[in-house]
Amino acid sequence: MQRNTTPRRGVPRCVAGRTAGGRRVSAPLRGWSWVPLLAVLATLVASCTTSHGSGPAPPSAQATGSTGSSGSVVRSWVTTADARLRVAPAPPERWSAVAGSPDVIVENGRRYQQFWGVGASLTGSSAVVLDTLSPSRRLRVMRDIFGRRQGIGLSILRQPLGASDFSGNDDSRVLPLLREAARINPSLAVELSPWSAPASMKTSGSLVGGTLRPDAYDAYARHLVSEARRYRDAGVPVRGLMVQNEPSYSPPDYPGMTLDVTQQGALVRDHLGPALQRSGLGLHLWLLDDNFDRWRDADALLSDPGIAHYAYGVAFHCYRGDVSALRELRARHPGTNLAVSECSGGDWSSSYGHDLRFEARTLVTGAVRNGASWLVKWNLALDPQGGPHHGGCRDCRGLVSVQTGTGRVTRSAGYDAWAHLGRFVVPGARVVGSSVRRGKPLDVVAFANPDGSHVLVVYNAGAGSTAFTVGADGRSFRSRLAAGSLATYSW
Repeated sequence: MQRNTTPRRGVPRCVAGRTAGGRRVSAPLRGWSWVPLLAVLATLVASCTTSHGSGPAPPSAQATGSTGSSGSVVRSWVTTADARLRVAPAPPERWSAVAGSPDVIVENGRRYQQFWGVGASLTGSSAVVLDTLSPSRRLRVMRDIFGRRQGIGLSILRQPLGASDFSGNDDSRVLPLLREAARINPSLAVELSPWSAPASMKTSGSLVGGTLRPDAYDAYARHLVSEARRYRDAGVPVRGLMVQNEPSYSPPDYPGMTLDVTQQGALVRDHLGPALQRSGLGLHLWLLDDNFDRWRDADALLSDPGIAHYAYGVAFHCYRGDVSALRELRARHPGTNLAVSECSGGDWSSSYGHDLRFEARTLVTGAVRNGASWLVKWNLALDPQGGPHHGGCRDCRGLVSVQTGTGRVTRSAGYDAWAHLGRFVVPGARVVGSSVRRGKPLDVVAFANPDGSHVLVVYNAGAGSTAFTVGADGRSFRSRLAAGSLATYSW
């Protein structure tokens, strides 16, 4: 993990989109609304088991799962910046005839990339802390994380292949949890990412530091294919493989390996790409797996037809650069699949509301509007001290925090933000057009699910409560969001 020493601000510099008549912007980021006093009280009663510490209680089956059309009713869920409401059901909104020009327009006729979901990394450290829970408690937590009807619907896991700062020789702990996650969510897809080649294949002779020896490229390609096959044979639904985690960075105290653009290209074009093709595994090969500011490396790789032939997509980390890098790369290489494969929470954040703003603006709306087809946080679970770890990041935090000894599980703002997508957007949904009236401080992103239902996610980036109207398919509804609030609407 290579990140800036200054805290992330969570404000994407540029979000891709279209304008119409110069008065709409394709969601420069923002959010949701308050409801009348009685409605707020009703919502508080419904969410009385939530808190900043414990996160959203698993909702009832009536509140989740299918988001199919409910006729004249739009269902909604809201999370507030003070964590008083966390993915809490709000009173339904009702459709009416369009009067004037809506503030937010959902354009179902404009179809963009498919979206495959949100996720995290079930690292060795995650497995260690989850294993401190009783079997029944652990199963409940896994269902809360991976289930759609009773949880937040995580459908992507990006797994370290071999040792990292949060993984060691952990297969005996990790593999059973990966299989359990796949049983809970049959849509689960696992993407593998190596931190280092075996020490014998490196110039350093160690898992720490160095690069791939020139005579080891073919052997390393065969090693990666063999490892992917081993995971498959162990019952893990592996769908993809990264070339190298953060190839621009050489960690000083945990496994890692640098590969410059020329080395990455040679590995993919001449060894790994052909080896994967011969394997018959049908895996997607992802380039880069590095920070936003390295997008020109991906541009150089994709500009070589021999490399582009084997590449399925490009994966990014969130620690350096700007999310607009996805749009820049896609403009040069139309049709390229894009993803955010790592983005950790940590002690550098000042508050729950600060975290929620970053998650909502940079990832939930910003990355998806710029072309991301899936989004992944870093560790699924850590202890309250950010461990256990093997060097590297000492102030990272998990999607959930597990207090060993007491079994207390604390949900993060990232957990709640992921719920606003994973619980309602079905893997394979299409991102559809959405726009915001200029001057409205709202960040939005919209989806059409395979069953024909729709999901709109809205974040209020303004300093005050914002009322707005949403128009879709010739009808509209009204809503209001408090400052810093995130909401999901489904119909």
